[in-house]
Amino acid sequence: MGLISANVLIGLVCAVVVYYAFSKRSRSAFPLPPGPRRLPIVGNWQDTHKLTEPIYLVYTKWAKEFGDLVYLEMPFGESTIVVNSAKAVDELFEKRSANYSDRPKMYMANELMKWAWNLAHMRYSDRWRLHRKTFHQYFQQRQIPEFYPIQRESATLFLNKLIEDPEEFHDHVRHHAGYAILKAVYGHKMARKNDYYVHLADLAVRSVAEALDGSFLVDYVPMLAYIPSWFPGASFKRKAKLWGQHSLEAKDGPWVDLKRNYENGTGVPCFAIDSLEKFKDSKEMEEVIKNCAGIAFVAGADTTVSLILSAILALLVYPDVQAKVQAEIDAVVGNSRLPDFEDREKLPYLEAVLTETLRWIPVLPLSLPHRVVKDDIYEGHFIPGGSIIIGNTWNILRDPEMYPDPDSFKPERFLQQPGKKLPLHPAQFAFGFGRRVCPGRYFGLSSAWIAIASLVATCNINKAVDSNGKVIEPVVDIVGEVVCHPAPFKCSFVPRSPEALKLMKAGYENST
Repeated sequence: MGLISANVLIGLVCAVVVYYAFSKRSRSAFPLPPGPRRLPIVGNWQDTHKLTEPIYLVYTKWAKEFGDLVYLEMPFGESTIVVNSAKAVDELFEKRSANYSDRPKMYMANELMKWAWNLAHMRYSDRWRLHRKTFHQYFQQRQIPEFYPIQRESATLFLNKLIEDPEEFHDHVRHHAGYAILKAVYGHKMARKNDYYVHLADLAVRSVAEALDGSFLVDYVPMLAYIPSWFPGASFKRKAKLWGQHSLEAKDGPWVDLKRNYENGTGVPCFAIDSLEKFKDSKEMEEVIKNCAGIAFVAGADTTVSLILSAILALLVYPDVQAKVQAEIDAVVGNSRLPDFEDREKLPYLEAVLTETLRWIPVLPLSLPHRVVKDDIYEGHFIPGGSIIIGNTWNILRDPEMYPDPDSFKPERFLQQPGKKLPLHPAQFAFGFGRRVCPGRYFGLSSAWIAIASLVATCNINKAVDSNGKVIEPVVDIVGEVVCHPAPFKCSFVPRSPEALKLMKAGYENST
């Protein structure tokens, strides 16, 4: 491309940016929501990129300054509104869900990286409804007991791997989450170490998380998608090509093996096999099933890992909580067997620990972006149609009026007591909002519960000691902005008794 052509292209981009910036001005007598000062053309780009702290913390600071709704403007005149309170979330995402259930186009992720197959990214359409219905039929709450045998087996493998190599517990948690979802979705029995499918999913999740952080200008100036990859400043095109391979490999890799087993008659009952049998004469439904299986696997494992690791960190940092959970399990279950799903209703403190974990380190600190279909008014503020709207889950679950002393881990806040009104359950916010709530949440919660229950019943989670015999004090630090995880931390797992050690070993032996 010559210098003149390049200048023409840049000029066209600038002209279109100016046009959209002016054409998207308020179309209502009502004012836009308050927000930080915007600059011409670039809007609030400088306020939301190249930050020294996670964007959800920036949004939370603005929530304290500006209130329930914060208005931002990005290049290309893209309106973004951050929703910071439970009240506003309920009114907009729930009560007005028909107007707030669409997704933006997400050019980097969906167009350039080929993630448009992802149910969570799809526009609000008949295509989305078909995928959602197919997924929901298999993973709705009443179907989850069908997966209990798989999740029990996975939890006992988790305990056994802790005996083998306790220092690698982060990997063991990932193995537990991946094992359960892989077997449920594809009937695939995961390798004990270095499973190739899990490697593919990990690459895909990491790449799409980078693509969704809002840092790519192509999401605001879509015509940039058409510039050649060698053009100065087009490194995003080269990244998209590589990351797109991760997306397709994670979706297609397990499916190829699944289809081969299905056609050979060697497939085992699972979501994909059962669904193919149900719709064996429909090519359209085969593609839908393939997409649903892919996102269940890719997204399901990572969120479950986050929840389990956060619970382990909480029990490490708050040993009094750990002792209370163990006392409850001992009283209800005893020490001759592992906790089971039938015990769950009898273990309210353990349930409160899981609930508080969802609040303390929310898996998704911000909702995936929604798109407003048409102009709306909320409490005297104008919300332009076409705006991106984001739920600030972090701020909602740190609301001191609803959750006093929000930075502390206090399961007691979710225990029913006479005359006490319970706060809103974090699950109302932790998995997305309205019609776009995560349809796999019940499977993930069930898988996390059995792992945490089995671990606490058999092991003491203690502070680690370094090579000099010095205790390593745990630090609560969080990494990730799309999906949050505790930063890597060290601890030790000590079987609570000889009987507990036998249970850890016997559970594995009985599952193989």
